[in-house]
Amino acid sequence: MAFKLVKRNKLAVKVKGTLPDEDGKPEHFDFKLHCERLSQDELDAVRQENGGVKAFIRDVTQGWEGVVDKAGQSVPFSTDGLEEMINCAGMPLLVLRCYMEQVGASAKN
Repeated sequence: MAFKLVKRNKLAVKVKGTLPDEDGKPEHFDFKLHCERLSQDELDAVRQENGGVKAFIRDVTQGWEGVVDKAGQSVPFSTDGLEEMINCAGMPLLVLRCYMEQVGASAKN
């Protein structure tokens, strides 16, 4: 199959993980972040700037799906909501890892 040389501007980043509840039991979660797809040159520039993981997430994230409140109701995307999410311990690094794994080309198994 041929490689299509087209600019892909958007990326739906699938994030899956667990977070301990108040009793220490793992709660599984998964959601998607709708992000700007950066090119390799742009990723290299971001690394040079070293603005931090949370700043990177703020810059590339444009929306989400699969984020709910305590009652299970869908939460619309907002900058305040994103801040709350990325202030959850471990979440910024998980999101970054998922983004980096999904943004670029990979070998086919």
